[in-house]
Amino acid sequence: MSKEEISKTVSTVLALLAVSILLVPLAYCHEIAGEAKLAGNYSDRSIDIDGDGLYDVLIVEAEVEVLTSGEYSLMGFLYTLHDEEVVWSIDHGMFDPGRHSMLLEFDGGTIEKSGKDGPYILKKVVLSSGSSPSGQKICDYATTAYRTSHYESSEFTYPSPSVKTISGTGRGEILVTFTVESTTPVHSGRYSYDIVGISIPPIASPMTVKGSKTGYAFDLPGVFMPNKPNNFTVTAEGARNLNIGLKKPQGERIRTWVTTLVEATEDGVAKAETDLISPGSYHVKIFGDAAEGATQVNLTMTMEKKLIIDGRFSLGINTTGFPSGNYSVDARAVNGTFTLDELKIGGLSMED
Repeated sequence: MSKEEISKTVSTVLALLAVSILLVPLAYCHEIAGEAKLAGNYSDRSIDIDGDGLYDVLIVEAEVEVLTSGEYSLMGFLYTLHDEEVVWSIDHGMFDPGRHSMLLEFDGGTIEKSGKDGPYILKKVVLSSGSSPSGQKICDYATTAYRTSHYESSEFTYPSPSVKTISGTGRGEILVTFTVESTTPVHSGRYSYDIVGISIPPIASPMTVKGSKTGYAFDLPGVFMPNKPNNFTVTAEGARNLNIGLKKPQGERIRTWVTTLVEATEDGVAKAETDLISPGSYHVKIFGDAAEGATQVNLTMTMEKKLIIDGRFSLGINTTGFPSGNYSVDARAVNGTFTLDELKIGGLSMED
């Protein structure tokens, strides 16, 4: 075996070892790449963004050394001292060669909901190059990297979830648009927003999923949701760029994705969209650099699904993770006739 073949074999084994140790497989991972590495320097701080006396985010700053210009992601988890998982985060950006700081901004709501106090241990840290669409390579990893300062989970804040229902009778097609809007403050030139535990599609009613290469269809009592449209769009206004990280439990493992960095237009609007999001419960992290001089970034996330109705139907909308008062679910009749039990039910509206 040649030196080149031996080197390639060792790289492949190391990549498999890294994934098996971390139990957090990156989408489309390849071999260990020597394009960047963890510098081993970390620090943490908490931020009360809205001034309500509770922390909204816990930031762990990690120093990385970039050897080759390109697109890089940093992912990590916080655990308790008893090895209980608390929260996940990801950072992503374009970097030139040199030392850089990457920020893992951990959602305060998830920490509060866990009820688990710190100090927390930063584990399963993965530095990778590329993005999920283009393919990612693991550059460096650490099974245990850092211990934070002491925090009480009650020092953080978490919004309460709820379920809304739209019901009625009819035959025909309804186009349902789920919209989540929020304004997130800018700190140190960056913005970050977490939607934790959101269901895609956000349906609470029991349903049967039918998967195919072109998407996912859903059967519910009196309702069929075809695989198209399945549009998932995130828009950031007042931004310099936009990144979206997704974390989804998948059996005993966790799968993660990160978008290619989306640059904003001259008027500060960045938009990312896809139509191939698989059903499940997600932690969605929206983050990036704010436009110069911006003090806040306006975020809009929309999902579209078509409902084919045949008779009596009752559709539960799972609003877990939606910011209180900042979401809407609009149902518009495309064809057919419908009679709803109520025209507006807690943020839901129906248009003819």
